[in-house]
Amino acid sequence: MADVSLEISSDRISAGQEAGNKYTHTLESIRDDLDKADNTGTSLGRMVEAQLQMTEADTRYNIEMGIPNKVAKAVNDASKSVK
Repeated sequence: MADVSLEISSDRISAGQEAGNKYTHTLESIRDDLDKADNTGTSLGRMVEAQLQMTEADTRYNIEMGIPNKVAKAVNDASKSVK
């Protein structure tokens, strides 16, 4: 994400979509790891681990999505001041 240009609106949209796709994939991966037990139950430690992984995924998503949103808001605010 550090080398992404956000000057063009389509770049900001793409960055947001990529962040959403990575977030969805990460959550599905966490869920799949929990489902591997084949109805034998999941240990408390594994559930805590999954919760921490989801918290990390949420944080990464908010950062990666927040950057293009902040740029889009700045562009929108600047266009309003031109009017």
